[in-house]
Amino acid sequence: MDKKFLAFLLILTVFTSSQAFAYEYNLNKVTVRIHPNEELLSVVYYLAFGWDEFVINRGDYLREVDSYFGKLKDHEAVTMMRDYFKDAKTIPERDFKLFTLDAYLLQFSEPPEMVRIYDDWKDESLDKMVDVLRDFAIESNFMKFFKAHESYYEEDLEIYKRALELRNPEEFLESYFNIDEIRFEFNFPYLVCIHGHSFRVDKNNTKILGSGGLIPLVRRTPPRTLWSLKIAKDTMFGLPLNPVYVENEEFNKLWFLDFIYHELGHDFTIDKLDEYYFRLQEMKYFESIIEEDMPYLATYDIHFWGYWGMIYEGFADGFSYFALRDINPAFAEWNKEMQKAWGEFWQDDMVELYEKYADMSFKENRTLDEYVPQMMKELITRIPEDKAEEYYQEKVPITPIRALDKVVKEGEVLIIYGTQNSDEKGVEYDKATAELVKDYLTQFYSQWPGEIKIEVKMDINVTDEELKKNLILVGGPVSNKIVQKIQDEFPFKFTYLNGTWVLERNQGFNTTVKAFLFTNSSIEEIDFSKYRIYSSPKTSILVTIRNPFMEDNYIIWIAGVNRYSTRIYRNPTYYFTSYEVYDGEKIEDGFYS
Repeated sequence: MDKKFLAFLLILTVFTSSQAFAYEYNLNKVTVRIHPNEELLSVVYYLAFGWDEFVINRGDYLREVDSYFGKLKDHEAVTMMRDYFKDAKTIPERDFKLFTLDAYLLQFSEPPEMVRIYDDWKDESLDKMVDVLRDFAIESNFMKFFKAHESYYEEDLEIYKRALELRNPEEFLESYFNIDEIRFEFNFPYLVCIHGHSFRVDKNNTKILGSGGLIPLVRRTPPRTLWSLKIAKDTMFGLPLNPVYVENEEFNKLWFLDFIYHELGHDFTIDKLDEYYFRLQEMKYFESIIEEDMPYLATYDIHFWGYWGMIYEGFADGFSYFALRDINPAFAEWNKEMQKAWGEFWQDDMVELYEKYADMSFKENRTLDEYVPQMMKELITRIPEDKAEEYYQEKVPITPIRALDKVVKEGEVLIIYGTQNSDEKGVEYDKATAELVKDYLTQFYSQWPGEIKIEVKMDINVTDEELKKNLILVGGPVSNKIVQKIQDEFPFKFTYLNGTWVLERNQGFNTTVKAFLFTNSSIEEIDFSKYRIYSSPKTSILVTIRNPFMEDNYIIWIAGVNRYSTRIYRNPTYYFTSYEVYDGEKIEDGFYS
């Protein structure tokens, strides 16, 4: 795939009409809306493929889509939609084609006219898709349906509105850029999870900046609330997400803001990054090191499909941190650790450079984007190629994603469940959990071209040699003798206290940890060294460590205070945290390397 074409699509420049849509929110120069073009695409996509990996469970809305549009399931637009995706052999390839089509549709006015209003990107085959979608919109009277369902869109848009009031792009950006002739438009679908993308265009002497698609992938900034969990989809493997969430409205707003400031970060840095192409070539090793450590991630994540897409992402992520750092420092720090776990080992330096050159821009009366070339050069100076591998190991946390990527190098993973429980039903339940984990891993590794052996074994049948492999342990120390043997290696341990099992910090865990706590009312960075106990019957943990029997390999541990809570983290395939603890009311995330 041509890297320039990929960069163009990932950081797309499109334009949308300024007329009022059925449901939108305007704040001076900022507009946010559920875009009818994106929802038209979503409806036809759903008619073509049903409830697949990209369709969000919207309850009654889905049923009303079926009722209103069901008679058009054989429409030419539906048939052509299926044909458009026939060459997408994997879910990431479908994801790429879906957001490409979404971005193309945003070049047209709303249904039913769908008149082209931006001419920079033309594609004959996609124009034919627009033609049949236009026919579908006319024949179905799509806008009648769209306008009649404003109430469904209200919850999402209310969150977007409150977020924009928390950090208005117009007010924030005017301190760092010349935005006199800039407007901001953020467009979203409702029914289908379309990969988010930025856009920008000049129109009548006004530059339009904003976004299309939906909020980020679960392997970038994962959901932590019921609302974010509801709209999040695993658009890489189609796996169900674990039922772990709190009711924190602040997180919802910050989750949204992180997305739009990431996309605006692209808008304000892409020109200079493109201009200094020679320096991007010098920085190729930044991405290569990630790909060497996490080769499978580099296969299924489209951001790695070029040579230096992660450099572009790093600048956008650094800008998002810069924009949110004073609103909620704990969220910004947590999010930065997630980006480092994604491989961006230079993010600590990136945010320092944004701070440095933001101050310089004030003193020298220049816009912040003018300093992008200096930031690139300084990143190379700070992290030269001969020091990059060491820097990577120091900065990138140990996570389930890194562990599962190591599996593709070794070609096998061993899932070990416990047999020590005196209740035979408990043993059978843990065995079933282990088999469920295996099923998820089988689907997870389905896109790897090589063979991956996934074996489930009882703890009593594991040899000393097998303990050196990459392992997933299921169950606590009472049920699993391997956990019993190495529990002191983990940051948490289970203890029997006052007649019940609880989870407590392992005071002997000497690794430096950055820890964060999410509750219904707060997001805070906490001191890992302070004693903390989790006693809820819903308490469960997912944690990854280096394998003490073979330091090059990893151990993932899934456990709970009982057999039922052990199963909460049955899908370990999308975590960029070193550990996560959940007790039904709180989520604690920790990072260590």
